[in-house]
Amino acid sequence: MTKLIEKSVWVVFALLLSSSLIAQGHLTATIVGSGSPVFNQDRASASVLISNGTHKILIDMGNGTQANLAKLKVSDKTLDALLFTHHHLDHNEEFLPILVHSLLLGKQDFFIYGPSNTKKMTQSFINLFKEDINYRLSKSKRSLTDRENSYLVKDLKGGEVFNIGDIKVSTLSVPHTIDAIAYRFDYQGESILVTGDLTYTDQLAPFAKGVDYLIIDSGGMQMTLVNNRKVKKSKTKQVNQRVRKAGKTSRNGRVIAHLNLAESSLIAANAGVKNLVYTHFSVGTIDEVASLAIIRQRYQGKVVFAEDLMVLD
Repeated sequence: MTKLIEKSVWVVFALLLSSSLIAQGHLTATIVGSGSPVFNQDRASASVLISNGTHKILIDMGNGTQANLAKLKVSDKTLDALLFTHHHLDHNEEFLPILVHSLLLGKQDFFIYGPSNTKKMTQSFINLFKEDINYRLSKSKRSLTDRENSYLVKDLKGGEVFNIGDIKVSTLSVPHTIDAIAYRFDYQGESILVTGDLTYTDQLAPFAKGVDYLIIDSGGMQMTLVNNRKVKKSKTKQVNQRVRKAGKTSRNGRVIAHLNLAESSLIAANAGVKNLVYTHFSVGTIDEVASLAIIRQRYQGKVVFAEDLMVLD
């Protein structure tokens, strides 16, 4: 009960803090969803909102994104850009309704950027729901043709640099099971980087050099409880203390899809990031002591275990 009360207080504080920071014009990241593909009533799937008070950028749109945006009092019609790190379901599941709302109610112009298949996915959805979208737009005497020039869709390869409003956005291709993009956001000397899912790459540390917040895949996180059951202590310590090369397979033959704690903490240390933020948690209870014991072998800065609605400034 005490933990539930503390969490409720934190959520209220985060909402108040979010409004205050947006008013001040700081570059902020709000963890809209901190969960994984596995349904978790306590965590929405992957989503992060970047804002400087004037412009809002949504990265990934997993299950529960809309509900948490509503809690944050952020309307789809205020979003300047919809970005994807990669096209796995837990990162793009709620793209369709957000896209339609943006077309129906949104700003005159917005951007849709992501790795390969972003354009194909967007056009497929629009073609599939064309009649429905036209019907809804007709209520305000508009049509899909009127709105098709209001958005720009691009497939990114990594290496692109562009601006959304006065926020500079830099991109990096990162290794995963499919094409994936990491995003760095810079605004008036403040910086935030969102990696999405990835395995280890030497290119990430230079890309993340000196960022205020590195929001990274929580692969290898040590857990104490999963579905209220104690986790048996496995021989994960050795695995979590070595750096693996991208594209390699684990001992059981599976393709490595995520970082481990040794790798993420090494990247943070080499980049000199001020705050290392872990997100994308599976169902269960994080063993912060055991996890920090691994992280602290390489990284000595501030470590944050993300929760839904958490505001980073």
